[in-house]
Amino acid sequence: MNATATEAKAKFKLGVTLYSFGPEWAAGQYDLESMLAKVDEMGIGPGVEIMASQTVRTYPHTSDDFIKEWLGYCDKYGFEPSAYGTNLDMGRNRAKEMTEDEEYDFVLTQIEAGAKMKFPVIKIQSAGGALLTRLLPHAERLNVKLGYEIHAPEGPNTPKIMAIRETYAKLDSPLLGFVPDFSSTMQTMGRTMLQAMRNKGLDEAAVDKMQEFWASDEPVYDRINGFISYLEGRGFDPNRLGPFGRMAFNMNGHIAPEEWNDIMPQVVHVHAKFFDMNPDGQVDAIDYPKHTRILVEGGYDGYISSEWEGHAFADMGEVDPFEEVRLQQELMKKYM
Repeated sequence: MNATATEAKAKFKLGVTLYSFGPEWAAGQYDLESMLAKVDEMGIGPGVEIMASQTVRTYPHTSDDFIKEWLGYCDKYGFEPSAYGTNLDMGRNRAKEMTEDEEYDFVLTQIEAGAKMKFPVIKIQSAGGALLTRLLPHAERLNVKLGYEIHAPEGPNTPKIMAIRETYAKLDSPLLGFVPDFSSTMQTMGRTMLQAMRNKGLDEAAVDKMQEFWASDEPVYDRINGFISYLEGRGFDPNRLGPFGRMAFNMNGHIAPEEWNDIMPQVVHVHAKFFDMNPDGQVDAIDYPKHTRILVEGGYDGYISSEWEGHAFADMGEVDPFEEVRLQQELMKKYM
């Protein structure tokens, strides 16, 4: 291997988002330290990402005691804070949506906490120009980057993301970026999700037809409606699928991975999404060699968070998420 390839290989680090273990956390099987201890035991890391709304019991506010505990655990286990996920709960008050001032205060509270917890990247859910204009001076003061997540069914060049790219261009700040999620750039639907559909009553012909609709270039809304019409034409009530019928299309995008190159200079964090590992230790639904090569050749030098989201389709206890993430990280290391 030549020197250039060796240098590129070492530019980014692996990590995990604790969202991967969300059901176990919600069920009370772990507190923060025991979960981090489990991650350490499995050899996962060194980066650790958290979602404020999941991990911080006093969300959106974060106590000084929690911040002290977090930093202490990072020192104890040798973890590195990678990204802090904020939320913007517009419907928090059922009587009315947040005003612009309330949005600003709600997000800024979380950004301040993430900075105190030593996270270099704050993941944001709103990239409106007015809000970002007010938040940018604080990002500069706190020396953090703000990253908007690009998740299926969106991609780097879909209308919604193009509008955000235009806003970024107007604000012209190196602290504004994106968080690509591999769910946008899948090559097939995940096996766990397909099995969930079978468990809901779909036969193989319907499973095949669903994948046929999914693989088309029609807008997501049209693909979903086409599949629903197909099921109704066969006398199958789409309501039997619950939310899975729409999630199958909304959570699995098939945009070409090469499109990440269009925003590579603005990539500040990455979600290495996956829903399952096959028995050979590979991810069928996502081309990990291609994704890794794109990030290496693009010079990405941040963290890549393993994000297992099989819990969207599998009941807790069916799969060991810690082992899934360990296997996925071994795969990433191989391709790195």
